[in-house]
Parts: sequence; C-alpha cells; structure tokens
Amino acid sequence: MPKSTNSVILKHVVPIGDTVTLDAFKISESELPQLADGQVLLRPIAFSVDPVQRTRITGKSHFALLASNVPGQPINGFALARVVESRHPEFKAGQLLEGMFDWSDYVIWDGKPSPFVRSVELQIAKPSYALSVLGITGLTAYFGIVEVGKLQKGETIVISTAAGAVGSVAGAIAKIKGAKVIGLTSSRAKQDVLIQKLGFDAALNYRTDDFVEQLSAATSGKLDVYFDCVGGELSQTIMKQMKRPARIVECGQISTYNDEKYAWMTNLTPIHLNGLRLEGYTPMLFKDKWPEALDQLQKWIRSGELVPLETEMVGLESLPRALVALLSGENVGKMLVTIKE
Repeated sequence: MPKSTNSVILKHVVPIGDTVTLDAFKISESELPQLADGQVLLRPIAFSVDPVQRTRITGKSHFALLASNVPGQPINGFALARVVESRHPEFKAGQLLEGMFDWSDYVIWDGKPSPFVRSVELQIAKPSYALSVLGITGLTAYFGIVEVGKLQKGETIVISTAAGAVGSVAGAIAKIKGAKVIGLTSSRAKQDVLIQKLGFDAALNYRTDDFVEQLSAATSGKLDVYFDCVGGELSQTIMKQMKRPARIVECGQISTYNDEKYAWMTNLTPIHLNGLRLEGYTPMLFKDKWPEALDQLQKWIRSGELVPLETEMVGLESLPRALVALLSGENVGKMLVTIKE
C-alpha cells in the first residue's frame, strides 16, 4: 500500500463573477493512513471535468446533491477508479468503480452506500466511456431526449452547446431517433465537427450577427424541442422562435454559472405567450432505468450510430488546466483527464 498521495487542493474560493485561473489550485502531498475495516483503497484512472465544478468552488454550491469544495482540501468530482486494496466484503482488487472521488493519486473510500458510486463492467475497449457516453454525461443526454423531450421522428430539435459533452451525445441520439438536428456552437471548427463527425443537419455559430436569421432559415419556422444546456440570453432568443406545443428540455445553464445574478430566466413571457412546456431534470430521477439506458447506449456505440467525442489531458497535474480550458469553451465533447496505470 502506498504511504502518500498527491492531491489537487483548492487554495481559495473563486466568487461568482471572477475568472477561474490556475492560481486557485495547488498540488499537495499527504500521508495515507492504513485501511480500516470497510474501507477501500482506490487508484483513479480517469477524471471527469464538468461545468458544475464552477459552482462548487464559489463557496456556495447551487446543487443540493453536490457540496461545495472547501479551501485547503482536495477537490472532488466524478472519477473512474480501480480498487487497489479492499477491506470491504463487496469490493475486490482490480474492480472498477465510478463515483465522486478526490482529485488524488490514491483515494481511501469509506465504502458506504452512495447514489453516485457504481461498479463498472464495460463491454467496450475504452474505460473513459464510463465517465462520458456511458456515465452521467450519456445518461443526462439519453433521458433528456427520450424521457423528458420525448423526441419523435420527423421533429426538429435545437441543441445549445452542441459540441459539448452532453450536447454532442444528445444530438447523436436525436439523429438516431430520426429528428432534424440543429446544433449551436461557438466556432467554425466546432460547426465542422457537428456536421462531419456527428451528422447534424445544421450547425450554427450563435456569435454571428445574423444568427437569428440563420436559425429561422434552418428551422423553417418549425422548432419542436429545444435542448437547453446554456441558459442566458441565447435561450431567451431561441424561446422567442418557438410555438405551441413546443418543449424545452432544461438540462443546464453553463452561461449563468459565473453570473452574479445566477438567474437566466428573467423573462417568462415567451413561455407564457407561446404556450411552451419547460421541464428540468437530472438523471438521478430515472435511476431505475439506468440499466436499460446504458444497454441501449452501448448498442449504439457498437453499431457506430453513436460516436463519442472526448478532449483528453493526461496526468493529475493537468486537472486545474482542464477545468480552466473547459470553462473557456476549449473542449470538444467530454473533457477528461486520464492517469497512466
């Protein structure tokens, strides 16, 4: 058993409105105690870097299930880890677990039941998929399209941050369902990815001056579902283009995570007057359907219908840089940091 571990420590909170920089983090070494009964020693092999992490380093997390990270302590987040040593009867060395674990070389997990921890048995070659298309990311996209949006063949869907982790999977599933898929993103390069790699019907840069005109032309006045990952003014603009009985799948609001007001929906008029239906959700609401969803996602990957997109950095020391890059919109697909075993 190793005697020490390196961890990514939060040096200080970054208030909402401030830019997240590398100065907020440091790498620190600490001793590892001996395992007690019921505990498990884990070696993380991949870390998920997610937009929600921004709210967790403000000193006041806006998500009930995800507590704030504490200055002076290791940051934690979703990770894939291998069991190195176990004093728990249900876990054995070599087993893969996905869960909320510290950003550390080694983690001592208490082995207590958690809604976030699950054993991973993948029938595919790439373990990191357990954190992306076959993890919370893929489940969020799947349930948003299938259960919340109830997308039907022939409908038109617009997806914001479509080149991001959830948006790219949601768009791929929408294509599989036979919908017309329009992705919104922030650069020509990302537009090309959506069209060429994922087969979107259209990809628009929301930063262009004639974006509204492009959106109207792409939808031909028919917009059935809006998959919202961004919130803010962009979502207000899109809602104004929607008509009854269109649906809004409220998945995330990344544009507001660094907004002091933390409220994108300042104007409900489009929802009210246009007769729209808005529904928010998390994949935890559909926990009983996870096995079915994961099975279907794996089938789509094997058939080639679903092409996972990942941006990967390597090494524990890359985690702060990966988070800063994610918040700057530098990623395509899922942002991950992998550790060489």
